Amino acid sequence: MLPNIIAMEDNKQRISDELLASFLDGKVNKEETLRVLSSIGKDEELRELLDVISNVDNEIESGKCKVLPINALAASNSSNLCSFECELFILRRHGFDVDHWSLLETAKANNWLNEEGAPLFHVGRLLELKGLNVNRRFDSEFEDIQKALHSGKEIIAVVNSNMLRPAFNTNIDAYHAVFVRRVEDNGDVIFLNLETLQEERIEKEIFLQSWKHSGNFMVTSSCDKEGYNPQPIDVEDIILDSDLEELTEAIAENAHDIWARARMDEGWTYGPVRNDALKQHPDLVPYSRLPESEKEYDRLMAMNTLRLVHRLGFKIENTLPQT
Repeated sequence: MLPNIIAMEDNKQRISDELLASFLDGKVNKEETLRVLSSIGKDEELRELLDVISNVDNEIESGKCKVLPINALAASNSSNLCSFECELFILRRHGFDVDHWSLLETAKANNWLNEEGAPLFHVGRLLELKGLNVNRRFDSEFEDIQKALHSGKEIIAVVNSNMLRPAFNTNIDAYHAVFVRRVEDNGDVIFLNLETLQEERIEKEIFLQSWKHSGNFMVTSSCDKEGYNPQPIDVEDIILDSDLEELTEAIAENAHDIWARARMDEGWTYGPVRNDALKQHPDLVPYSRLPESEKEYDRLMAMNTLRLVHRLGFKIENTLPQT
């Protein structure tokens, strides 16, 4: 329960405990949000209070898996084409002569887009199709946007558009893909409204709140093939049930068999050292004969795959009859 907060003066505007509580519950409009954010920036006591509340919330949520909405649909514009419009704009910006309707049919034919919108894990597929270097990333930070812009990359960020409207309900996510134009010196984010081709401004704090709802998801693209910096989804905090941990060895062994079968189908055979010219590989042996280091690699891949399934909000169930 919030302590009884004495209403604070800010240019003769008062921030009551009721308004603060509504803000924390996500039940305020844009004007009220700006009032609270303005007070937070000027009042040290209020910032300390919010830090305490945030820490309590984190303790309450400890042990729970933060689910990333990879299946969510970027769809919050008049025709559910916000992601498509971003990619179309980027392609034309790179000089590609692409037809709107032909590209739209390509997206639909590949299930990268449907009537309800574009799944987040498909955002950027049209850019890939045309040869651009695309990187999708959850758990991004504001600095990642600034670095990407500085290096000349295009950015599509997915935000909760309900938080960008005059009146909104943050309990309902409306995922919206926006083309980030630049970041101002004060941190405000400028994005391009692709329906009007006008620039629009989002105050930094509001952007960060709305971006958080997508798991801080962003897609970067460029023609630069160099500088690949893999940043896999963090799953270190995911604790698997003991029965799933026991599956790790079986999954690791099967993964090795899949790899070995593919190599053999390509004409590879066993050899004491790797020889690409002769298509010989020392790991073309049964899993039981692999060096422990290679087994550990396969186990890690299996374990992290199981953890990733949980992080993305899916559940693995044993469907065999229990004895």
